[in-house]
Amino acid sequence: MQPVKNATAAAKEKMSDMAASTKEKVDKAKASAEEKVRKSTAHTKGEKEIVHQDKEAKESEAEMRKHAAKAENKAERENERHLHHRAGAGVMDPTHTTTYPSTTTTTTPPGKYL
Repeated sequence: MQPVKNATAAAKEKMSDMAASTKEKVDKAKASAEEKVRKSTAHTKGEKEIVHQDKEAKESEAEMRKHAAKAENKAERENERHLHHRAGAGVMDPTHTTTYPSTTTTTTPPGKYL
């Protein structure tokens, strides 16, 4: 069962990473399109340079968000992996108590030790 849980967590992480990468690409495309529009209305070379710097800043922010999302996805997967390892040890439900029947008997069971 453990390999299935690991595979599921890995697939979930990969899909989340793909979504973060796609969002980054969309944000970069938006920044590029906005730069073109703003450059066409800019009058001086200085204004055009400012517009280009704004685009670069937006692209950097998009990349930072992607890397932060990937780090969060990895941390979430590691946390799930850690919890799954602990779950097998009975740590997940500290209120659960198991009572075992007494193993000491005064008579021998029938058919045994004859």
